[in-house]
Parts: sequence; structure tokens; C-alpha cells
Amino acid sequence: MRYSRLVPDPSSKDEAVPVQLYLVTTAVICGEVLKLIVSGLLALQEMPAREVMHGMFNVNAFAMLLPAALYTLQNNLQYVAVSNLDVSVCQVSSQMKLVTTALFSVALLGRQLTGFQWVGIACCALGVALVQLSTFSAAGGKSQGGGPQGEAWIGFVAVTVACLTSGLAAVVTEKLFKSGNTSLWVRNMHLAFWSLVAGVGGMAFSPDGAAILEKGFFVGYSPLVLLVISLQALGGMAVAMVAKYADNIAKGFATAVSIIATCAFSVVYFSMEMNIKFSAGTFLVLCSIAFYIAPARIPGGPKTPHGMASSVDFSLTKKHSGGSPRLNISVPAQSGRDS
Repeated sequence: MRYSRLVPDPSSKDEAVPVQLYLVTTAVICGEVLKLIVSGLLALQEMPAREVMHGMFNVNAFAMLLPAALYTLQNNLQYVAVSNLDVSVCQVSSQMKLVTTALFSVALLGRQLTGFQWVGIACCALGVALVQLSTFSAAGGKSQGGGPQGEAWIGFVAVTVACLTSGLAAVVTEKLFKSGNTSLWVRNMHLAFWSLVAGVGGMAFSPDGAAILEKGFFVGYSPLVLLVISLQALGGMAVAMVAKYADNIAKGFATAVSIIATCAFSVVYFSMEMNIKFSAGTFLVLCSIAFYIAPARIPGGPKTPHGMASSVDFSLTKKHSGGSPRLNISVPAQSGRDS
């Protein structure tokens, strides 16, 4: 995404002069259109077209209006952030998402997190920040992707609000996706539809509206831009599956492990130099996982992993005392209570 906003003009001898960049609002709209189409096709694999249309256009669709507006705002702010901040600063600052998601999970879902789990969340965010800073240091302190920097304060405000909206949207979406019997892909169609409406509305009342009338909707588009839009849409659909079958805190830990795996891959295949920041960050992430799933004593019962106790209400796995885990996706269980 960062590179797509900083491509130099091939017709210019001065590489610092950028080409006409694509408009952020149009990229967000295209991503939502893609999610709507793909989700519709997947819904048709589960049910007849008539049921898909009935599920799409009913009162339940309005439930996804709030998270759709939040995700649309978040997507726009991500583009603003990477356009005004160095990539390393943007990556580190975005780790606040794990903390805001945990806070909203406690406030809105009633999820109980122990002291160990809060320590694990903090360690995870710090560890990922160190790992990402290590890639910046390995590059000799140069901005990945290069190019001119914008207003730093705008970038910081954008990434902060993006983290808040990301955490709130993720938790609200998780609650809605796990309630009722509506198909996952129909719910995702609701989300994409309202995000599309919000995106079009935002475009109409932003400076991009005049630019589109003057230069066209697809100004600045290239194969790289289309790839970025496709990846953003794919990520949005993956978030929907996480909201349905897992929980957003677990997603944060999985993302942390994937970042470390990516950096390790770069060390092996691209000769990236491993430094103390990378080692310390990896150690912190591993410790964070241990903290998050550390066993806790439930009064009157056996030891149960913290992570399982906190996420059992909203995941497929349900721990039964004296027995093995069993799949259950219908009725949430209270912590420490057998079914």
C-alpha cells in the first residue's frame, strides 16, 4: 500500500516527483464492490439465489450499518496515514489495534481478561513493534518505499483514529456475526453494501469528488493499485471469518506470529540481517502467547487456560471439566461452568 502511494513518475528525470496518484476514496469503493461480488458468489454456493436476495434485503441488513461506517472510515484513514508517515512509524503505531480491540472486547462483549492476559497483549504489541523496527534498521534507516513525507501530525491522528475504529468495528462485527442464523456471506454482503454506501457518500462530500469529475474515477490506477485493492478486499473477508469462528484478540496474536514468520523468511531468502530488535521482538511475542494462554485456577474446578476461558463464549472450542475439548458454536458458556 505504501509503495502504491509513492511510485515515481517514469517520464520524469527527477525520481522524487510522483505521478498522479490514485484517489483513496475510489480505492476503498472498489474494494467494497469486490467484497460484495465475491461474498455474493460464495453465498450462492450455500443457498438458492432467492434466499440470498431475501437475506440481503431485510431488516437484519441495518444491523451492519455501524461497523460498515467504521470500517470505511478506517480504510480511508489507513491510506491517509501511509501517505503522511514513514512506513516504520506507521507500522509501529498501528499495533495499538490489539490494545483497543481488547478494551472494546471487555467493554462491549463482557469478556474477562486477567492480569496475565493484559501483560500478554502489551508484550505482543511491543514485540511486533520491535520486529517491524528491526526491518527499518536493517534497511539502513531509510524509509521503505522512499518518497516525500507529508504532514506527520496528520498521519499520527489518522493512525490513532484508525486503531480506535478498527477495534470498535471488529468487536461490533464479532458480536453481530455470532448472533442469529444469518449466513456468514450474507452478513458480509450487508457489511460490504453499507461500506459501499458510506464510501460513496464520503467521496461525494470530499475534495475527491471534484477531482473525479475533472480527471475520472480511475485516474492513477495501475496493476499495482489493483493488487493493493484486491489484497485489502481479501483481508476484509478474512476478518469476517475470524469474527464468525474465532475472536479478534486471537486474530491479533495470529497476525503477530505471521509478521515474525515473514521477517524470518526475509532473513533466510533475502539476506535481511537479524539484529537485537528482531530477536527481542520475537521473544516478547512468544512470551505474550505464553502469558495469554497461561493456566488459571477456576474456583471449584480444574485449571483452565486463560485464553480459552476468555474466548470460550465466542469461539468454536469449549472446554469441559474432566473431558476433552468439543466443538460448539451455538450456545455461549459462562466461564468455569460445565454444560
